[in-house]
Amino acid sequence: MVLIGVTMSYDYNKNQAKINENFFRAIELAGGLPVCIPPIRNEAALKDLSKKLDGLVLSGGPDVDPMHYNEKPIPQLGNIDPDRDTAEILITREMFDLKKPILGICRGTQVLNVAFGGKLIQDIAVCLNNPLKHDQDAPRWHKSHEIEICEENSIIFRLFGHRRLRVNSFHHQAIKEVAPGFKVCATAPDEIIEAIESVDKDRVCVGVQWHPEEMLCEPGFFSLFEALIEAAEKAESLKVT
Repeated sequence: MVLIGVTMSYDYNKNQAKINENFFRAIELAGGLPVCIPPIRNEAALKDLSKKLDGLVLSGGPDVDPMHYNEKPIPQLGNIDPDRDTAEILITREMFDLKKPILGICRGTQVLNVAFGGKLIQDIAVCLNNPLKHDQDAPRWHKSHEIEICEENSIIFRLFGHRRLRVNSFHHQAIKEVAPGFKVCATAPDEIIEAIESVDKDRVCVGVQWHPEEMLCEPGFFSLFEALIEAAEKAESLKVT
């Protein structure tokens, strides 16, 4: 069984590391063994862990500190988790260099983008004219707006099989400039980027702005986790042989 790391948030007020259950349940259901990663500060330990893991899920959570993409914070910036930012950027780069599969979800997509030189919109409502509501006040499984898959030569299109679908949405930040080596695969009607992938066809490195772990019974959404596990198993079999 492949080992899939999944990143955790840290509550500085309660001194608690935490994660939404659906993240590790999705990995388990897809056939992987979830390994929860708290935002530790030991770089050597994170590098060593990346060698032992077979794949990585960058989970949702607070805002990414704009210092990581050379911008100053605006007043609308939300909570940040400095230790988590540093740990996730480091382990993302390590896993990528090792050509191990990565799935970024919501904040995780933003971390994936920032880790390789991309930039973020710090607050959609302030920085974009006539945006959609991207932080829905609805059940987490509710699909609140439509997106369009704009890149047919992508993992996202292969998994969903059609251009238009509806997704849930729980974010106020988004990708502004896509990192070198990545491509836009899906957008919302207000042109907010909803999915990115590595341009390297030999990698499974995907980020989605929605939360597929909340919609595992819906066609296509669970397959994101299945694709991650499949890629991890393939890489593991090659390593064994």
